[in-house]
Amino acid sequence: MLALFALPLALAACPSAPAPIDPSKPSAKASHEGACAGLDSPECGRAQGLLSAAGAFGNVRHEYLLDPASAMVPGRGVQRGEAGSFTVLPTQCASSRTQSAERAARADKVDASTIDFSYIGVAIDQALVSADADLAPWLSAGAETTERKISLVALAFVRDLDPQFFNASDDVAFGGTACTCGRATHFVGSVKMGGLISYEMSVRAGELRGRALDFVRARVAAGDTRITQTVVGGLEVDGLDGASSTDTSKPLTFRVKTPVPIAYAVYPLADVCKFAFPVPEVSPETLDFGEVPHGREETRLVHIVNRASLDLRATLGEQTFAIPALGSVDVPLTWRPTAPTAGCQPQTREDTLQFYPRDGSAPVTPKTQSVRVVSRVRTGKADFKRHEHVDSGSGRKPDYASTRRDWTCPPDYVVASCRTEKAECGDGRCSTDGYAVNAEPGQNGCRFSCKGPESILPGLSSNYCRFDALMECRLRCSP
Repeated sequence: MLALFALPLALAACPSAPAPIDPSKPSAKASHEGACAGLDSPECGRAQGLLSAAGAFGNVRHEYLLDPASAMVPGRGVQRGEAGSFTVLPTQCASSRTQSAERAARADKVDASTIDFSYIGVAIDQALVSADADLAPWLSAGAETTERKISLVALAFVRDLDPQFFNASDDVAFGGTACTCGRATHFVGSVKMGGLISYEMSVRAGELRGRALDFVRARVAAGDTRITQTVVGGLEVDGLDGASSTDTSKPLTFRVKTPVPIAYAVYPLADVCKFAFPVPEVSPETLDFGEVPHGREETRLVHIVNRASLDLRATLGEQTFAIPALGSVDVPLTWRPTAPTAGCQPQTREDTLQFYPRDGSAPVTPKTQSVRVVSRVRTGKADFKRHEHVDSGSGRKPDYASTRRDWTCPPDYVVASCRTEKAECGDGRCSTDGYAVNAEPGQNGCRFSCKGPESILPGLSSNYCRFDALMECRLRCSP
């Protein structure tokens, strides 16, 4: 579950964001027959693309507080409500092992080319909810006339090369292996650098009905609600054209031009209790192998951050890896997909990383932790080949036109080569007396043909041409 913190403040503080759009006033930029409350055509198209893709991002494991205004303080206590909302408390429940001034001086230690986490979904007030979430609990949380902020958001976090770690603060009370910090169930954790796109609307609580994504889609299409658009960190999302909530075989590409602090991790309070064994952070949660031909082995790296103050061991299948206390390591994950048929096939695989202390006698709670990693690939036969023996027949006037072939590569393949072999003609070389054998690329395919002379008198000569036509296509999955 993600949460959106102080987003109205963030939007007001961003000078580059467009002003709120008032649908009651005609706009020269109105597009899509009134959809998107007057957003111009490109922005309306992007919003609709995000709506189409949002359903594929429902399985979110980590918890975050979005804070593009950088108004939050790491270590503050957080109380989670029954409806999934978060309330940030004044109590300081954890303290960073890295001093804030020293941390600020090293805030640029990120790898902007590596996206560790990406998400598209719906936010209500502070909470980011799944596409299938029932809006009824949000109605019951207050009066029907209460104003709610509902937003369509896309976000991406880049790789943190200098992660934060935390200890318990003086306000934490210990009792055995458990601990308490006032009303807090969690605390504000490490800062997340990246980018954010948001389309925010104000509605009354009594209007919240049905599924979250359906509600936002209907409001965007109706164009009768004020929309505020914000882009933070220069986030770009490629592949929204033709995006689908059910077809995840064509993954989106997230890019962050200028990473800025946009969120904070939310950690369970138990992570700073005595003898705690926090869940290691594993990224990315979904590992994209991209396009890999059938039978070829590919390797991708999974980044693991050990948030515990003890050395760990991690097992993945038959492999074991060492992870130092408060350290990180990249673990290789290998896949050799099988897909004996032509055309691209999306495949998904799940692997489980098991973590345990290097010292088996360490008095930690729990004794082990596990994290699931989902891998995706698009695969198929590496190539497609077509071969045919072509013969004009022999005689005074061979049917040279019958040698013409127009071939096209099948879907998900592009032409790699067009050639002829074993060419034979009446002149013996297929290069004199008007003979020619042709092989040339066409529109994602090949064209073959031959031509030659015709005799006036029958029986004095035998004209012909024959050859083997070969087309090779290589795998390239459709975008």
